[in-house]
Amino acid sequence: MLEILFGITFSIFGGNIVDTKLKHHKYEKEDYEKIFYLKDKESVNTYCVKHCRIENVQKKKHRSHNGLEETKYKVTGNCTKENYMTKNNIHPENYHENRRELKTTLSKSDFDFSYDKFGISCSELLGDHLFCNICFNSDENSLTSYDGRKFIFKKNISSIEITIECVSLISGMTMGSNEYSEFLKTQN
Repeated sequence: MLEILFGITFSIFGGNIVDTKLKHHKYEKEDYEKIFYLKDKESVNTYCVKHCRIENVQKKKHRSHNGLEETKYKVTGNCTKENYMTKNNIHPENYHENRRELKTTLSKSDFDFSYDKFGISCSELLGDHLFCNICFNSDENSLTSYDGRKFIFKKNISSIEITIECVSLISGMTMGSNEYSEFLKTQN
């Protein structure tokens, strides 16, 4: 039944949504489907074809003044395909079914440096083993956890320092501590 409703909705709206700031966004069918199936207060990172960038879309439901339920979308993002690194792997215990989001003012090449402690690049450690998407050349340095908590890092920071901060934060999180322990087992 939901599949039929999705088909009708996509036929009518063609992958278009209007966000809480009344800005228009357009998504391909498979990306629009991810947005359609979000539950209240859940979010997904997906590619907006209108703005040519990766955007975070959060679905919010509330009751309007006339008692009807309304759905609104909060859309944020400044990443393009060219400055965004994402993988499809999600940790099996992650019930949020998303990845962490790291935004950095640094470039992709800055994260190609080897993290000497493990002998792999910073981007490989964060992306492959700690389930982080990375938005390079961003306007801030921050990490957003699975549950939406945001941690801000200082402006002038190196890729090694960001990686150390991320490892410290993630290894202290419930799911993150398990992920970090699993990664450490592979290093022996």
